[in-house]
Amino acid sequence: MIGIDEKSYFVASWKKTRPLGVMSTAVRGDVVLTWEKVLSADGYIVYEASSSQKYRFVSKTKTVGLVLKGRERGETYRYYVKAYWVNKYGKTIYSKPSKTVSVHVPQKGVSTIKNFLQVAISPIGSTMYVWGGGWNREDTAAGAQARQLGLSNRWRTFSKNKDSGYDYKQYRYRIHDGLDCSGYVGWCVYNILNVRNKQPGYVLSASKQAKKFAQDGLGTYRNASKVINYKPGDIMSSTCSCCGHVWIVVGACADGSVVLVHASPPGVQINGTTTPDGKKNSQAYYLAKKYMKKYYSSWYRRFFDVSRGPTYLSHYGQMRWTTSGEHVVLSDPDHFYKKDARRILKELFETVHS
Repeated sequence: MIGIDEKSYFVASWKKTRPLGVMSTAVRGDVVLTWEKVLSADGYIVYEASSSQKYRFVSKTKTVGLVLKGRERGETYRYYVKAYWVNKYGKTIYSKPSKTVSVHVPQKGVSTIKNFLQVAISPIGSTMYVWGGGWNREDTAAGAQARQLGLSNRWRTFSKNKDSGYDYKQYRYRIHDGLDCSGYVGWCVYNILNVRNKQPGYVLSASKQAKKFAQDGLGTYRNASKVINYKPGDIMSSTCSCCGHVWIVVGACADGSVVLVHASPPGVQINGTTTPDGKKNSQAYYLAKKYMKKYYSSWYRRFFDVSRGPTYLSHYGQMRWTTSGEHVVLSDPDHFYKKDARRILKELFETVHS
């Protein structure tokens, strides 16, 4: 670095930093905002906007997340975060702002279907599949990462430099470094129902998750033989306990194929099923390819297989969230239940990639 002032170089580099992994959810009348830790940051400042108010400063914090209480029911809020660093001369230096995220505070229920899917897609591109990831050391229940709000820095750190030869079998039970299928779904459910860390978790055997969530009052359950359609947010558990898997529906297509998000080797990703009769070049396949290639290009160059077979449409029981009646869990003010996968993906990615 001859000829470059070291202090000026550091400041210029730090100003280019942008907080990553910013994620927002709404639980009843509270907004939960989280982000990943920025190396050497002294703290963070948060800005908020609504339909009636331009961006304004709302909080300064040293933590990597906060709960903004008492937000207006039915309102949509937008957020961005800046990290800051105070140098030895007492001058505050700010990073670039994060990407903006938005969240709808539910009028009814705990949260919304759209919020749930926003959570579900947030680990894509930065979280590898790890056998046992999201479980505790005893392999009996949710571990620390699946009972935390927001994304883990360890997931992104572990995923760096993993190439197309990534073999999850070499990293079994590195439980803090990634997620397996049930750890991922448990983490998603935790983040849509909680405003604090370290509460009871939702990780259990993949083949049992959908039915157990229904038994716990989150929705209704259908056996695989009785599944007649697919709605966004549906949680699908395999009926085979020996090779269990669980995934989340993003949306259905006109040809009967389904766009889904799940943790499956090599990691958390959007995939598309075949048509029910096994046609690989389905509408869901092309949508999954389009969105993985556009928004997660580095991942897609290494891990380009986005297709899943017809058994995804025949061997999975279904938990559908309660969205109406007296005991609403996730409401659907965005009318996702009436939209196909193409519309849903468009709206989701307009929200999280602004």
